Amino acid sequence: MKPFTVRATARSVRRRNMLLRIVSVILLIIILLLGVFYGLSAFVNRAGNFTVWITEEDLGRITLSNTADFEESATILEADIIEQMDNITKDWLPENIAEEGEGCHNGENYIAYTFFLKNAGEDEINYTTQIDIHAVTKEADNAVRVMIIKNGEETVYAKTQKGSSEPEPDTVPFYSDTQVMNNVTSGFQPDDVDKYTVVIWLEGNDPECIDNIRGGVVKMSMNFKVQETVGGDT
Repeated sequence: MKPFTVRATARSVRRRNMLLRIVSVILLIIILLLGVFYGLSAFVNRAGNFTVWITEEDLGRITLSNTADFEESATILEADIIEQMDNITKDWLPENIAEEGEGCHNGENYIAYTFFLKNAGEDEINYTTQIDIHAVTKEADNAVRVMIIKNGEETVYAKTQKGSSEPEPDTVPFYSDTQVMNNVTSGFQPDDVDKYTVVIWLEGNDPECIDNIRGGVVKMSMNFKVQETVGGDT
């Protein structure tokens, strides 16, 4: 009986060591995944609710600024976040919101951001404007409104009515489920400046603005890219 007892104990030790190694590997994987998740979460939170950017390949051709004089040019701009946004209606927004200021001029329940895009190169260009939706929780995008005021011309974007292809009243439908808009500006001359004001709010008159979306999140970014150089190479 004694030799058998010794062999059984050695086998148990080997099995226990193998289980410990397996558990250690699983724990390491979980820690690594949590680290990646934390890193992504930290980036999303740092990026805020809305950012504006241009690609590195377009440096020297277009540039951004919070001010019309372009004393400080940038490749990326960030709007201040609003931790908790209650629903409002478009009629509650200031009448001349695009003239309220430069940079971030949020209200209590809406994001408002005014900035400028300049043709910093020597050629006439066309450029694309996109607003991408990066994260949505609780289907909050069903009730969100994105108003773009470009050089004084106003357009309001919204998802189509739920269960229908019809637009919400007085809006242009989102370009896709992941993009608010995808437009082209043509004939942008050297030293031309386009002024943009972006306003984001939850529309209280939208049938999808219900208690279920309370605490929901919508994170977006706006980007510009030179599409082609007129009479030359891209």
